[in-house]
Amino acid sequence: MKLVALFLGLALSAACGGSTPTAMKNSVLVDDVLKSDLETVRGARVFFGHYSVGANILEGLAGLAHEAGIPVQVGEGPVGENTKPLAKFEDFARHAESPASEGEQLMLMKLCYVDFTPDSDPDALVKAYAAAVERVRKARPAVKIVHVTPPLFARSTDLKSKVKRTLGSAVWEDQANLRRLEFREQLLRRFPGEPVFDLALVESTRPDGTREEYAVEGRTVPMLWPGYSSDGGHLNDFGKGIAAKAFVHALATALRQ
Repeated sequence: MKLVALFLGLALSAACGGSTPTAMKNSVLVDDVLKSDLETVRGARVFFGHYSVGANILEGLAGLAHEAGIPVQVGEGPVGENTKPLAKFEDFARHAESPASEGEQLMLMKLCYVDFTPDSDPDALVKAYAAAVERVRKARPAVKIVHVTPPLFARSTDLKSKVKRTLGSAVWEDQANLRRLEFREQLLRRFPGEPVFDLALVESTRPDGTREEYAVEGRTVPMLWPGYSSDGGHLNDFGKGIAAKAFVHALATALRQ
């Protein structure tokens, strides 16, 4: 497990193509709620398994912690391999079963948007994740698990996608976002009342509180608001701050329970 000193602003941005925390221009309010959350998380033993969007969030947290003047540390590292969600669940469980997890208070992992395709089976994925959670709880009964909904992708607006929608044909990323929605719904049903970092909700909620949603197969499907993104999937500086504020609030809420 690699320990990231967020307050010191380690250069996670180098791996994500973003700016350093001190150069962030995310316009995210550092208010009393955020300061309280940072104080709660400060000194806690946390493990966060993730890939690139997770690094975006941690960079955002580094910037907010720096601005608030409250040092925060989050243990983090990659789990599994992108496009192989089952391997990620396995790696997450193995981390809990290893000596490295001794003394951890919170554990959480997130899938990536690339782990979903139009052919993904959300039911099978949630079942596999639940099995990993059971292994984590067996290995570390005192650990609290914070469940994470999957990150989304922005609605494609290229000419090919527009033509397909006009003709009533399926658009690959629309379908993948539908699978992400189905996974989120089943995850929340599977673990009612348990701590959740609802990343999908955060990414699809615009600053004015309205939602970025579109109709796909007769369903209203949330998608990443383009104003939070640098490339339709990863987060820009503003998106990093928005997601980081929600992330630390989810951690603090779990620790207070």
